[in-house]
Amino acid sequence: MSEEDLGSHEHYAEQLRSRAAAAALTGQDLRLAVLSAAAGADVPEPYGALVRQITEDSARVTDGQVQAVRQSAGSDKAAFEVVLTAAIGAGLDRWDAAQQAISEADDAAR
Repeated sequence: MSEEDLGSHEHYAEQLRSRAAAAALTGQDLRLAVLSAAAGADVPEPYGALVRQITEDSARVTDGQVQAVRQSAGSDKAAFEVVLTAAIGAGLDRWDAAQQAISEADDAAR
């Protein structure tokens, strides 16, 4: 993978972060915390429990976690925004970790 390829991926990842942070139904402070949850940002409850579960093991999300967020967010669309933002944040965190590992491996090979 060339530096140019990584650059384009970095650009797209940053655009994705920006667009997720700029979504409209939930507060921006909440969305930014949700995006950064994998890096240790504090996410208020009941959002925190769902976001941690999505970040750590999304297959084990419970109906109760989703229902609590739906009630607190006020609508299915707002709850979906939280879920989607958490998934984006977790994916981008994994992308950052993979990119760092690749960079370190390239440095070690030189």
